[in-house]
Amino acid sequence: MNIMNKLCLFILLLLPGLLPAQSAGLARDMDAALESETVSWALAARFVLPAAGFDLEGREAAFREAAERGWLPKGAGPEGEPTLGGLSFLVMRAFDLKGGLFYRLFPGPRYAYRELAYRGLLLDQGGPSRKVSGFALLFLIGRLLDETGDEL
Repeated sequence: MNIMNKLCLFILLLLPGLLPAQSAGLARDMDAALESETVSWALAARFVLPAAGFDLEGREAAFREAAERGWLPKGAGPEGEPTLGGLSFLVMRAFDLKGGLFYRLFPGPRYAYRELAYRGLLLDQGGPSRKVSGFALLFLIGRLLDETGDEL
Protein backbone atom coordinates (compact mmCIF):
# COMPACT_ATOMS: atom_id res chain seq x y z
CA MET A 1 0.00 0.00 0.00
CA ASN A 2 1.63 3.25 -1.09
CA ILE A 3 1.57 6.48 0.86
CA MET A 4 -1.38 7.96 -1.09
CA ASN A 5 -3.54 4.92 -0.35
CA LYS A 6 -2.68 5.10 3.32
CA LEU A 7 -3.44 8.81 3.31
CA CYS A 8 -6.82 8.28 1.65
CA LEU A 9 -7.75 5.56 4.12
CA PHE A 10 -6.59 7.79 7.00
CA ILE A 11 -8.74 10.65 5.69
CA LEU A 12 -11.74 8.35 5.33
CA LEU A 13 -11.31 7.22 8.91
CA LEU A 14 -10.99 10.79 10.21
CA LEU A 15 -13.70 12.26 8.00
CA PRO A 16 -16.48 11.92 10.61
CA GLY A 17 -14.63 14.26 12.96
CA LEU A 18 -14.12 16.81 10.21
CA LEU A 19 -17.79 17.09 9.27
CA PRO A 20 -19.67 18.05 12.43
CA ALA A 21 -23.12 18.25 10.84
CA GLN A 22 -22.91 14.70 9.48
CA SER A 23 -20.50 13.21 11.99
CA ALA A 24 -22.88 10.98 13.94
CA GLY A 25 -24.42 9.28 10.90
CA LEU A 26 -21.21 9.09 8.94
CA ALA A 27 -19.25 7.78 11.90
CA ARG A 28 -21.89 5.12 12.52
CA ASP A 29 -21.79 4.09 8.84
CA MET A 30 -17.98 4.08 8.81
CA ASP A 31 -17.92 1.82 11.86
CA ALA A 32 -20.53 -0.45 10.30
CA ALA A 33 -18.48 -0.71 7.10
CA LEU A 34 -15.20 -1.47 8.84
CA GLU A 35 -16.78 -4.05 11.15
CA SER A 36 -18.69 -5.96 8.49
CA GLU A 37 -17.48 -8.93 6.53
CA THR A 38 -20.00 -8.06 3.83
CA VAL A 39 -21.59 -4.66 3.22
CA SER A 40 -25.13 -3.91 2.09
CA TRP A 41 -26.14 -2.12 -1.09
CA ALA A 42 -27.30 0.85 0.97
CA LEU A 43 -23.96 1.11 2.76
CA ALA A 44 -22.02 0.74 -0.49
CA ALA A 45 -24.07 3.49 -2.14
CA ARG A 46 -23.63 5.61 1.02
CA PHE A 47 -19.88 5.82 0.37
CA VAL A 48 -19.62 5.52 -3.42
CA LEU A 49 -22.08 8.22 -4.47
CA PRO A 50 -20.79 11.03 -2.20
CA ALA A 51 -17.20 10.15 -3.21
CA ALA A 52 -18.33 10.59 -6.83
CA GLY A 53 -19.68 14.06 -6.07
CA PHE A 54 -23.34 13.39 -5.28
CA ASP A 55 -24.70 15.48 -2.41
CA LEU A 56 -26.76 12.89 -0.53
CA GLU A 57 -27.51 12.41 3.14
CA GLY A 58 -27.69 8.88 4.51
CA ARG A 59 -27.86 5.33 3.27
CA GLU A 60 -31.46 5.39 2.11
CA ALA A 61 -31.04 8.48 -0.08
CA ALA A 62 -27.88 7.09 -1.67
CA PHE A 63 -29.46 3.69 -2.30
CA ARG A 64 -32.58 5.29 -3.78
CA GLU A 65 -30.48 7.51 -6.10
CA ALA A 66 -28.41 4.56 -7.36
CA ALA A 67 -31.53 2.42 -7.87
CA GLU A 68 -33.38 5.19 -9.74
CA ARG A 69 -30.43 5.64 -12.09
CA GLY A 70 -30.32 1.91 -12.86
CA TRP A 71 -26.88 1.37 -11.36
CA LEU A 72 -27.96 -1.55 -9.17
CA PRO A 73 -29.00 -5.05 -10.24
CA LYS A 74 -32.71 -5.71 -10.72
CA GLY A 75 -34.28 -6.70 -7.44
CA ALA A 76 -31.41 -5.37 -5.29
CA GLY A 77 -32.67 -4.34 -1.88
CA PRO A 78 -31.02 -1.94 0.54
CA GLU A 79 -29.92 -4.80 2.80
CA GLY A 80 -28.84 -7.08 -0.05
CA GLU A 81 -25.13 -7.88 -0.31
CA PRO A 82 -23.33 -6.61 -3.42
CA THR A 83 -20.78 -8.67 -5.28
CA LEU A 84 -17.50 -7.22 -6.51
CA GLY A 85 -19.01 -7.14 -9.99
CA GLY A 86 -22.09 -5.25 -8.86
CA LEU A 87 -20.05 -2.82 -6.80
CA SER A 88 -17.66 -2.32 -9.72
CA PHE A 89 -20.60 -1.47 -11.98
CA LEU A 90 -21.94 1.02 -9.41
CA VAL A 91 -18.49 2.64 -9.20
CA MET A 92 -18.02 2.79 -12.98
CA ARG A 93 -21.42 4.46 -13.40
CA ALA A 94 -21.22 6.82 -10.43
CA PHE A 95 -17.75 8.06 -11.39
CA ASP A 96 -18.64 8.03 -15.11
CA LEU A 97 -15.53 5.98 -15.90
CA LYS A 98 -14.84 4.93 -19.44
CA GLY A 99 -13.98 1.28 -19.66
CA GLY A 100 -12.27 -0.88 -22.20
CA LEU A 101 -13.76 -2.23 -25.42
CA PHE A 102 -15.81 -5.01 -23.81
CA TYR A 103 -17.21 -2.70 -21.14
CA ARG A 104 -18.24 -0.22 -23.81
CA LEU A 105 -19.90 -2.96 -25.86
CA PHE A 106 -21.43 -4.86 -22.94
CA PRO A 107 -21.63 -2.54 -19.90
CA GLY A 108 -22.35 -4.60 -16.83
CA PRO A 109 -20.89 -6.05 -13.64
CA ARG A 110 -18.55 -8.57 -15.28
CA TYR A 111 -16.68 -6.11 -17.46
CA ALA A 112 -16.84 -3.34 -14.84
CA TYR A 113 -15.09 -5.75 -12.46
CA ARG A 114 -12.49 -6.60 -15.08
CA GLU A 115 -11.84 -2.90 -15.75
CA LEU A 116 -11.30 -2.05 -12.07
CA ALA A 117 -9.14 -5.15 -11.58
CA TYR A 118 -7.06 -4.14 -14.61
CA ARG A 119 -6.58 -0.67 -13.12
CA GLY A 120 -5.44 -2.24 -9.84
CA LEU A 121 -8.21 -0.64 -7.81
CA LEU A 122 -9.54 -3.77 -6.12
CA LEU A 123 -8.09 -5.04 -2.87
CA ASP A 124 -9.05 -8.65 -3.52
CA GLN A 125 -9.53 -9.87 -7.06
CA GLY A 126 -11.44 -13.01 -6.08
CA GLY A 127 -13.82 -12.77 -9.03
CA PRO A 128 -16.92 -10.71 -9.80
CA SER A 129 -19.22 -12.95 -7.74
CA ARG A 130 -17.30 -12.52 -4.49
CA LYS A 131 -18.99 -10.59 -1.67
CA VAL A 132 -17.57 -7.20 -0.62
CA SER A 133 -16.15 -6.48 2.84
CA GLY A 134 -16.31 -3.02 4.37
CA PHE A 135 -12.55 -2.64 4.23
CA ALA A 136 -12.50 -3.65 0.54
CA LEU A 137 -15.20 -1.03 -0.17
CA LEU A 138 -13.27 1.76 1.53
CA PHE A 139 -10.01 0.60 -0.09
CA LEU A 140 -11.63 0.79 -3.55
CA ILE A 141 -12.94 4.29 -2.93
CA GLY A 142 -9.57 5.44 -1.61
CA ARG A 143 -7.72 4.00 -4.61
CA LEU A 144 -10.21 5.49 -7.03
CA LEU A 145 -9.97 8.95 -5.48
CA ASP A 146 -6.18 8.59 -5.59
CA GLU A 147 -6.30 7.69 -9.31
CA THR A 148 -8.74 10.42 -10.31
CA GLY A 149 -7.10 13.07 -8.14
CA ASP A 150 -10.42 13.92 -6.52
CA GLU A 151 -10.81 14.81 -2.88
CA LEU A 152 -13.64 14.10 -0.50
